[in-house]
Amino acid sequence: MKFGFLIDKKSFECSCFRVAPIPEFNSVMEEFYRSARVSNGWFYGPEQELKKTTNENRKFKERGPVNCSSFFRISPTHEIISNTCTEEHLRFLILGYGFLQGIYLTPEDYSYLGRTAYELGKLNGLRLSGDDYVNGMEAINQFYLLSDSEVRKQMFSSIHWHLIGQSYYFDWDRFDSQYKTLDGLYKISGIKAKFHAERPVELAKRYNLKLPSWAELDSTGRKSVLSIQRNELVHEAKYGGYPIGFSYPDENYSLELTSFNTKLIAAMLGIDTPYLAAEPDNRDYWGWDIKK
Repeated sequence: MKFGFLIDKKSFECSCFRVAPIPEFNSVMEEFYRSARVSNGWFYGPEQELKKTTNENRKFKERGPVNCSSFFRISPTHEIISNTCTEEHLRFLILGYGFLQGIYLTPEDYSYLGRTAYELGKLNGLRLSGDDYVNGMEAINQFYLLSDSEVRKQMFSSIHWHLIGQSYYFDWDRFDSQYKTLDGLYKISGIKAKFHAERPVELAKRYNLKLPSWAELDSTGRKSVLSIQRNELVHEAKYGGYPIGFSYPDENYSLELTSFNTKLIAAMLGIDTPYLAAEPDNRDYWGWDIKK
């Protein structure tokens, strides 16, 4: 199964599959550098001029606005080869490999949604090297083999939206996507929390993660800064205490909630990495350094 888009020529072999660049890798890369529309680690779809109405064409002299296509495809760069894995299994492995690389990977002929990261580590602040490739992918493969269909589906959904959600332009949309990711991970964790605000607390305890200050429970034990922000956004159309777009919270959720979810996903997949011990507000790039 071919997939992409990935700027990494590394080939490696795991217990039941192999990942390698396709023979056309160099020509695909040449075309990418020649024609891709990129900015700050993201690539964008083809430009499209929006149509004006007949009345607008008569009154307005300037051309219609130009947008980048929200759904587009790009040539694959790699393939994953297996004699035993089903297509569903391979799609899970491709998505998991994207999680390790800090970008969104998709099988050939699947559409990308909006701007897509091409810079390695863009979506997780982590770098693969050495044995990380095999150790990380073996852990992801074992998670798939040991999980039932519902757990596989929910983990796929959580990783998918964790990565895709970071492409949103507005802070409140990124917050919403990461909270959905958090809820999805809680669903398959087996943890039982009495109140919604307890979910990240119990998840942090289960997987030995440092709890961000905004997830700490207040004196009632039923609320946190995070849960209040979430409820205001979902139920009251407010963000940062005001109507959406009028204010921002003091908390850096785009960094810290995203990082918390990255650690949760890694821990739940069985990936043993020192990054799990990183401080919630850490901004450094880390190496995965995944243990067997």
